[in-house]
Amino acid sequence: MKTIYVIVSIALLLAPIGALSQTSPEAEYTQSTLEVTFYTTEPFFEEANQFTSIELQVDSSRIIHPGYPQLPILSKTIILPFGSTIESVTYTSTNPVEMGIQTSILPVPQPIPVSSKQEPTYVPDETIYTQNTPFPDQSFEVTVGTMIQAEKHLSVVTVQWYPIRYIPSEQKILYTAESTVELTISNPVETSQTTDTYDLLIIAPNEYQSALQPLVSHKNDHGVETLFASVESVLDQTRGRDDAEKIKYYIYDASEEWGIKYVLLVGNFDKTPMRRSAIPIYQDEDILTDLYYADIYDGHGDFSSWDSNHNNKFSEYSWDTGLIDTVDAYPDLYVGRLPCNNTREVQTMVDKIITYETQTSGSSWYHRLLLLAGDTFPNHGVIEGELVTGMIADSMEQYGFEPVKLWTSLGTFGPLNINKQINKGAGFISYSGHGYEQGLGTSPPNVEQRIEYFSPYLYGIFNGDKLPVIFFDACSTTKLDFTIEELLEWYPTPLARLSALIYGIPFQMDSLYPCFTWEIVKKVTGGGIAAIGSTRVAFTGVDEDGAHWGAGFLNTHFFQAYEPGSKLGELMNQAQIDYINSVGKECITLEEFILVGDPSLKLGGY
Repeated sequence: MKTIYVIVSIALLLAPIGALSQTSPEAEYTQSTLEVTFYTTEPFFEEANQFTSIELQVDSSRIIHPGYPQLPILSKTIILPFGSTIESVTYTSTNPVEMGIQTSILPVPQPIPVSSKQEPTYVPDETIYTQNTPFPDQSFEVTVGTMIQAEKHLSVVTVQWYPIRYIPSEQKILYTAESTVELTISNPVETSQTTDTYDLLIIAPNEYQSALQPLVSHKNDHGVETLFASVESVLDQTRGRDDAEKIKYYIYDASEEWGIKYVLLVGNFDKTPMRRSAIPIYQDEDILTDLYYADIYDGHGDFSSWDSNHNNKFSEYSWDTGLIDTVDAYPDLYVGRLPCNNTREVQTMVDKIITYETQTSGSSWYHRLLLLAGDTFPNHGVIEGELVTGMIADSMEQYGFEPVKLWTSLGTFGPLNINKQINKGAGFISYSGHGYEQGLGTSPPNVEQRIEYFSPYLYGIFNGDKLPVIFFDACSTTKLDFTIEELLEWYPTPLARLSALIYGIPFQMDSLYPCFTWEIVKKVTGGGIAAIGSTRVAFTGVDEDGAHWGAGFLNTHFFQAYEPGSKLGELMNQAQIDYINSVGKECITLEEFILVGDPSLKLGGY
C-alpha cells in the first residue's frame, strides 16, 4: 500500500490584527502559523516508447496538462474557518539531488473522450521540452478556496509540492526528499452565529409553484426549512449582467441573509437558465453547468463572478492554457436540478421524492448495488469500467451493500438483464463506460465491439418505488440541450417523430428532446430518483492503480463519500472537493458533471 507522509502543526498566536475580510468587516482575527512537512522516497524510472516515466513509492497525483511532463505531485489540504486568509508563505527543503535520465520524461497524453476509440498520443510541448531551467518553475503552490462541508461554510488551503523537477535541455531531474511550507494565516474569530432561516431554496418558473407546494410542505415537515422563489421574480428584482448571473446573485444573497445550504433548480436550461461556461470541447463551444450556482464564493469569501477579466466570458479554460478567469471551483452550496419541461413532469418528480423519503427506510432492495461496466478501451491494459466499479463495490461493502455485477466479462451486461435487475430494485447504480445522449455502451474484454443500451429499452423498466441513485461515468448522457435535430442522428425520422409525439414535443429541429439521464429519472413507472452525468464529452484516467482523474475519479469518490443518513448533495460535493484537492482545477470534468435530482434528498429515506 502506498503511503504519503505529511506532518501538519498549527501554533496559535493570540494576537488580534484587525479586520481583513471584505465579507465580515466587523470580525476580529487571530494569527496562526501552519507548518506542512512532506517526505517522499527516491524515484524509480521505467523506459518505454522512447520516454522515461517516473514513479514514487508514495501516494501522489500527477500533472495532467497535455504535453507537459508527467511529474508527481504531493498535496495536503487544510480546513480553516470561513474567511481565513494567507498572510505569508515560506518554504524550506533538503538539498536537491541531480539524477540523469536517458530519454525525455513521458508527456501527458492528449485527452481522449470516453466515447472515442482512438489511441492515446504523446506530443511533448516544445516550450517545455526545450527549456534549460527547471520545470515546474516553483517547487510548491499554495491556493485558498471556500467550500461547504457538513452544511458548514469553510475555507480550504491546498499546498502542492513537486518533489521532482525536470531540466529538459540537460536530460536530468532534481529530486528533493523533504520539504516544509510554513504559512501565516489570519483566522476570523466568530462573533455571532450565521442566520439559518432556511435550509433549501427552490427556484422554478411561476407556473410550477402549485405543483411544487407538496414538496415544500414535505420538506418543512421533515425539518428542512424550504423557500420557493419564482424565476420571474428573481430575474425582475435581482442585479446581474444576464439571467444566469441574476440567479446566482439571488442564491448568494439567500445564503448571506437566510443561511440556505441547498438549492433545487426546477426547469430545463431554457426555463431556469444554466451557465454556459467558455470552454470549447470538441463539437461544442461551451459547457452547460450548474457548478456555477454552487460556487458562489471566491477564495476571499466574496461573490465569485467566474469572469475576473470582465469580458462576459465565464470560466474561460482550455487544456492548453488552463484557467484564464479566476475560478474558485469549490462548491459552497449543494445544488441539483430537475430539468422539467412541463407541470406533469414536476408532479411526477415531486411524487417520487416524497415517496422515496417516506417509504424507502428499512427496505431490503435499498442495499442492492448495481455495477454496470466492461472494457471501456479494449486492448489498452486494464478493464477500466470493471476496475472502477469493483473499487466502488469495495467501498460500499462496509455499509452492507450487495454488489450485483453486470459486467461484460461475466456475460451479465445486456439490455434485458439490466432491466431485470433494475426492476428488482436497487439503492444505487454505478455505470462506467461509453455514453451518448441516447444511451450507453461498453465492450467485452479486449474486444472492439460494444454492447449497447439505448433509450427505447427504458420502456422495459417497471421498478415502481424502488428507485436508485445513478452515476453515469460516461460522455453526454446529461446533455440537457439535446435537440430533435441531434436525435435524428440516432433514430430514423418516423421513430423520431413518434418519440416527439409521445413526449408532446413539436417536431422542429431546435426543439429540446430529453437526454438519457432525464428520461430515466423522470420515468413514471420507476426509473431513478436522481442521477449524475455529463452535459458534454467526458474524459477519464484509469490504470491498474485506479482512477486518477476525470469521470472515473468522480464516480469512485462519489461512493466513497457515502455514509448512512447522508444527503445526496453531500456525496456530489465531496467528489468535487476531492477532485480539486487531488487533481486540481481541471474545469472540464468539474463543470460538465451535474446532479439531476434533489440535493437535499435523504439517502435511504427518513
